[in-house]
Amino acid sequence: MNTPLPNEHAPILILTQGHAGDRLGARLVPALRERFPGRELIGLGGEGMRAQGVRLLARADTISAMGYSGLIPKLPRIIATVLQTASGSRRSLPACVIAVDVWQPLQALHRAGPHLKALPHVCYLPPAPNFIGASRVHGAISRAFGAVVTPFPHQARLYEETGAHVRLAAHSGLLTARQEATPLPFEQREPLLALLPGSRVLEVRYSLPVHVAAARRIQERFPELKPVVCCAGPEVETAVRRQYPDIECSRNARDVLARARFALICSGTASLEAAILGCPGVVTYHGSALQRWEWRRFHVEPLARLRQAGIASPYISLPNILSGEELYPEQIDVPTADVAEAALKALSGDLGARRAALDRVAELLPWNNPGAVIAEEVERLLAGGGP
Repeated sequence: MNTPLPNEHAPILILTQGHAGDRLGARLVPALRERFPGRELIGLGGEGMRAQGVRLLARADTISAMGYSGLIPKLPRIIATVLQTASGSRRSLPACVIAVDVWQPLQALHRAGPHLKALPHVCYLPPAPNFIGASRVHGAISRAFGAVVTPFPHQARLYEETGAHVRLAAHSGLLTARQEATPLPFEQREPLLALLPGSRVLEVRYSLPVHVAAARRIQERFPELKPVVCCAGPEVETAVRRQYPDIECSRNARDVLARARFALICSGTASLEAAILGCPGVVTYHGSALQRWEWRRFHVEPLARLRQAGIASPYISLPNILSGEELYPEQIDVPTADVAEAALKALSGDLGARRAALDRVAELLPWNNPGAVIAEEVERLLAGGGP
């Protein structure tokens, strides 16, 4: 049976995953609502999107995992969410799909809901930000989406080279960080050591002990530095306060990064927030024994080949990838002593020069409203504009 075409009042479907994705999607809503006041916004997300008036077809704010070992326990939930979204979007056939940092789940959704595949798609925050050379994923994204919106100039170039219609727009999380916090000048920085152990509970479980132990070693040489654990949510804060009652916690990581002299940061977007808020630091990542086995078994050699071919960056931290230099020393799956040593070396160096280098990272990025750019692309695609 043929799927009916969406009408002129058909909704717009916004797809996100994880708590961070929910927040990213929610920040796009005001511009979409302003451009399309007659269209309902439906989506896959969480409380952030719901608070903005998006009608949720399914919850996806708890669906976020690193690697196969993190994904497998969540498969039943993921399958249920995909089926709910496919079913709900049949009853309210959307006019367009906006995928926010969603790629592999979208492919599963297309299989469960083939009625969605033929609709215009906009990709915001496309995959492979660590790639600096064209790859198969760039071609696949370019074929699947009528528009690609990214905050990263190197991604824009690669997707354009593979035929995508590309627009540069700010990362909505970074834009909010810039609006919410004013970084202190280097000489006015407070003696704070920010600890950002990650946003996922499993990340925190394995990263936080390393961060705390490294912080205590750092205090032996810099006793004036006070550790502050930045907690991504109430669940993380409760766990931190229970495990480390003597360490200060904060739910406002941006405020802490804007004031702190240095940070230990679990790899992710947090390192880029630290850069635009002028906070030097060290990037870390620590996982379970199973995650370490998976990484070595399935990822180390392919990544080495991609780096040798000039496709993958030699760095994993976004500020380092963007700048092409190691602004944040990367300490991945190494002992606490190595993390502390890297931090002490950086703290003993010229932090003023490092701060100036971080300021240049912000200059590499666009700062225009991503919601407005995405709304323009949706309008263009609905008017029949091609990629």
